[in-house]
Amino acid sequence: MSRRRRSKSKPLSILKNLRVPGRFVTWGSIFLCIFILGGGFYNMLSEQVFTVIPYQGGYLTLHPYMSDQTIYESFFVMLSNASIFLGLWLSYKSTQVSYDRTKANRFILLGIGFTVAGLAGNHLILEMKKAIFS
Repeated sequence: MSRRRRSKSKPLSILKNLRVPGRFVTWGSIFLCIFILGGGFYNMLSEQVFTVIPYQGGYLTLHPYMSDQTIYESFFVMLSNASIFLGLWLSYKSTQVSYDRTKANRFILLGIGFTVAGLAGNHLILEMKKAIFS
């Protein structure tokens, strides 16, 4: 009768047998990409994190320089990028619905709307940053 040897490191053996579902990996990588594109790591690593900037008796929520950003800018860009991704995903899902034409049309219209809204949001924030000191 053979006996199985117990490993000395029980937590490591548990981690070796751990399987993460593919959907979690997919959605996690999507959220990580949106976080990176929105400047999340830049805000975490920068020495000064701005929420508002005093300017001529008021406050700016946009950083006046194109190379810097505030927390609000990062959050808005993350929302815009998520909207673009959601729109493209809904447009893709409309091609998967072949049995219900109204549902497919609804998905494609929502997808186009979310994509255009996300692109408009990104364009808007760039135009606002250009207009601050021009």
